[in-house]
Amino acid sequence: MSKTCEVCGKSPASGATVSHAHNKTKRIFFPNLRTIKTKVNGTSKRMKVCMKCLKAMAKT
Repeated sequence: MSKTCEVCGKSPASGATVSHAHNKTKRIFFPNLRTIKTKVNGTSKRMKVCMKCLKAMAKT
């Protein structure tokens, strides 16, 4: 749960690093998470939020 966005549920995805010689090795793509303090039901709470959700919250 620690590497998951608490708003949209984005979590690590697996894939491959492909070299110039087309060799493939396994790797993990992590979401760009930031810890923010926000008010939820009148109490402050720390949340891990991805940058896409953070930018969307800043627009509102």
